[in-house]
Order: sequence, then C-alpha cells, then structure tokens
Amino acid sequence: MRSVVGRIAYRSDSDDGFTLVELLVAMAILLAVGAVILTGLVSGLRAAERGQARVAALTDLERAAERLARDLRFADPIDAATATQVIVNVLRDGGGMQVRHRVTYTVATGTITETRAVYDPPESATPASTTTRTVIDELDPTVTIFAFFKADGQAWVSGTDALSDLAEIRLDLRRELAGQDPIELETSVFVRNVDDGR
Repeated sequence: MRSVVGRIAYRSDSDDGFTLVELLVAMAILLAVGAVILTGLVSGLRAAERGQARVAALTDLERAAERLARDLRFADPIDAATATQVIVNVLRDGGGMQVRHRVTYTVATGTITETRAVYDPPESATPASTTTRTVIDELDPTVTIFAFFKADGQAWVSGTDALSDLAEIRLDLRRELAGQDPIELETSVFVRNVDDGR
C-alpha cells in the first residue's frame, strides 16, 4: 500500500516581489547604461557640430579665395600690391560694352574688405558707383594673407621691385576654430601684367 505523503508547501520571501536592494541594483545598472548611451549621443552630436563648423569655415575660405583669385587672375594691370592691400583694374563686359572695375582688397585685423569702383565708360575719371563689402572675416590676424613672387620664384618686394616683375600672388587664408585644428586654404594666382615674355 501506498502511503500518502502530505505535501508541505514552502514559501520563500522571493515570491513576494523584489527587495529594495534588488530594485536599487537594477536602477543603478539602468542608470549606468543610460549614462553610457547619453554620453555616446552627446559625443556624436558634438562631433557633428565640429564637422559642420569645419565644413562651413572651409566653404567660407573657398568662396573668398575664389573671389580674390578671379579678380587677381583677370587684373590688367595690378596697380598696387602690399601685404595689406592689393589694387587691381578689371575689365568686365557690361551689356556689350567694357566696364572698368577698380577693386581694392584691404586686410585689417583678420578681415578682408573689397571696395569696388565701377567706371563706365572705362576711361572715366570718376566712378559711376562705389561699393564696399566684407569678403571674409574671422581670419587668423597673425597670418599674412598676400605673398608676392617674381617669375623665377624669388620674393617680390613692394616698393623695391617693379610691378611688371610681379608674376604670382599667393593667398593664405586661415581661420581658427574653437576646440579643434584651424582651417587653412592656400592658393596661387599667376597675374597677367608680368613682363617676363609670356
């Protein structure tokens, strides 16, 4: 015969729910995981902002360099050239007629400004209009923007060498960015009024 053994149910404290210590440990783990995820998101957003700042700065430098290079390339002639100022004459088509633009680029405290006087007809003594605008700002003021060279690669010196010896103008545009490496753009423009047999 079989004997029936009564079952005794054991009840443990763990069946009632979580203890306070278990809840605190779970919350601490969730907070740690959340902090890691949040730190990653914040770092990613900061990296994206730095990347956007670099792209914006490079775009500004490229636009300014292109504007300067275009006028310098088509200048005929360059009237004056110093480390802080370049004055050029550019003939442009103005509706089937030539219009002379006398453009002065001036560098002061990290800003390049353009003063453009338009002479129509080109041989006029007084300009028909004059405008001044900022080409670019927030440049590193310690960097020399304009550097000048002769056809043989030697430095061209303002006030010593003739303008007809000026063959190349190098532009060095540099902008400091907070918390990261600066953006720098260098380009060279070979000018048309050089007297080297070209």
